[in-house]
Amino acid sequence: MENSKLIFVAPYLALGCALYFIALVIYRLYFSPVAHFPGSKLTAATGWIETYYDVFKGGQFTFQLQKWHEQYGPIIRINPDEIHVSDPDFYDVAYASSAPFEKMPKWRDRFGLPGAVQSTVQHELHRSRRMTLNPHFSKKAISNFSWFIQQRMDQLCDRLLREFKDSGEVVTLNDAWGAVTADIIINYCLGFDYNFVGYPGFVAPFTRSIKELALSVHIAGHFPWFLKLLQSSPDWLVGLLNPGMKPVFNFQNEIKKQITIIKESDHEKHSTERHKTVFADILSSNLPRQEKTVARLQDEATGVVAAAIETTKTTLSVASFHILHNPGILRRLRIEWREAIFSDPEKPTCYGVAQRLPRVSKYKAIQYDTYSIPPNTPFSMSSYIQHTSSVFNDCFSFSPDRWLTTAKVASAPGREEKSLDRFFVPFSKGTRWCLGQNLAWAQLYIGLSALFRRVDLELFETEPEAISSAREYFITLPPPETKGIRVIVK
Repeated sequence: MENSKLIFVAPYLALGCALYFIALVIYRLYFSPVAHFPGSKLTAATGWIETYYDVFKGGQFTFQLQKWHEQYGPIIRINPDEIHVSDPDFYDVAYASSAPFEKMPKWRDRFGLPGAVQSTVQHELHRSRRMTLNPHFSKKAISNFSWFIQQRMDQLCDRLLREFKDSGEVVTLNDAWGAVTADIIINYCLGFDYNFVGYPGFVAPFTRSIKELALSVHIAGHFPWFLKLLQSSPDWLVGLLNPGMKPVFNFQNEIKKQITIIKESDHEKHSTERHKTVFADILSSNLPRQEKTVARLQDEATGVVAAAIETTKTTLSVASFHILHNPGILRRLRIEWREAIFSDPEKPTCYGVAQRLPRVSKYKAIQYDTYSIPPNTPFSMSSYIQHTSSVFNDCFSFSPDRWLTTAKVASAPGREEKSLDRFFVPFSKGTRWCLGQNLAWAQLYIGLSALFRRVDLELFETEPEAISSAREYFITLPPPETKGIRVIVK
């Protein structure tokens, strides 16, 4: 009897679901508040197109956006809900410092860190969390910590000269820079020193796990239930379902352990003689109790540490390749560095966070040309698309001289000319600009000048493909078969 009822009801359920999805597609295509925006009808009808390019095509959605812009224009609809803009002049509007924009809610779990400041949706809560962190990442605070950055860079150079000089042994700079940046950010934030720079071949499981965390971003973003399933599963099941996530969870558990140690002991013990560590200070602050739980601070610390390692490591690696690949530029740099400890460096040769950064204006429409983006409609831009626009002439060439000219450029014919710096946004802008910008600059200044003043390196079987932008997983990555920026010490 039960089976016969089910057989009788099933066709009606199937028909109801079909009619619902047909009605949903019709609404999205013709009656949605953003139905009039240009773009592919397929992407307007379903978010599965984004999932296809992100997950199944391996981090290709950002590059597909660029193709759609070429086809449909500077403002397009990229899924049923979101508008994307490719216009360098619009960046100051999309990421205005005075605008109380919120984050797109469904991006909160993109890294599985809902308590982290970069995952915080509400403007006021984000502002409160940032106000606690900001003083630790000011220019003055980072300047006071520069002694440790220099010390760790000297340790890296000493080891390269002592163990690798004239040995013919290959060093992968991606790993070396990863070890340095991990040592710096972990010591600064938590007061612990793992001495990753001393690991064999500079390969530390902790730093390798950060890359796995980045590679998980699209699966976590499109299938948050899967990440939650893995987080609640035993190790053996994680190894079976997604082996790449095991080091990520090990990394998060290590962060949790360190936060617990700081929380349960005297906070001041986890501040060095020269600086008070970030999370010891947070635990001593007057933040509400719920903001100082181990779970919340675990998310915060994981987010800060992971973002600082992967972005800075990649930029340092790409810059190293370009410097070594262009002997004339290397010679010029060495002459300048001999005349001064280091001169103002050229701009980074990387894009920072390449993934688009959606924002939501809750109460006010955002105007772009003749288009009005309705309130509560996510809109976004991409650092990668910004820096590969026509504003940056011959954008894929390493041309430091572009920053030495005072000439101004216009983003389009007839528009106001601006300094090229105005379009340079690897750290984003607005209320959610990159927290670690000053720390990243310090590592670029000190790291590159120390390495190339002291150590004579030569590229080993490394072609430009090793720094190409073939995939987007939070940052841009080269094809998976590349082996990194490899060098020998002469």
